Order: sequence, then structure tokens, then C-alpha cells
Amino acid sequence: MDVRIDKWLWAVRLYKSRSLATAACSAGKVRIGGESLKPSRSVRVGEVITAATGDITRTVRVIAPLDR
Repeated sequence: MDVRIDKWLWAVRLYKSRSLATAACSAGKVRIGGESLKPSRSVRVGEVITAATGDITRTVRVIAPLDR
């Protein structure tokens, strides 16, 4: 199952809406392995994602590809 990174970030509630997650990806605030990425990139199990929300930077590991 392929899930877009913006949809996954919204599903795990790192961002309040999918549009905020999309904007964060486009602005370079979401990184995997130190590289910024496009909102359409698929997430894979085991990847470590770093997401900045305001003053807080969260680092999470993908355990399952969620879309809801």
C-alpha cells in the first residue's frame, strides 16, 4: 500500500490538516535522511521522518502506512 507523505503526516496528526502537511513538505520542513521532499512522495515502513511544526521538531519512525 502506497501512501503519500502529506496524507501520512495528517493521518498520524503531526499536522492538523492535509493542506498544512502539504505546505510543510513544499517549504522543506519535512525531511527523510536529511533531504527535503515533495508532498507526493510515498512513505515506506522503517523510514525516519523529521517534521518541524513551529518551534517543535518531531522525529518519528514509520511503523505502518496509514491513510486515515
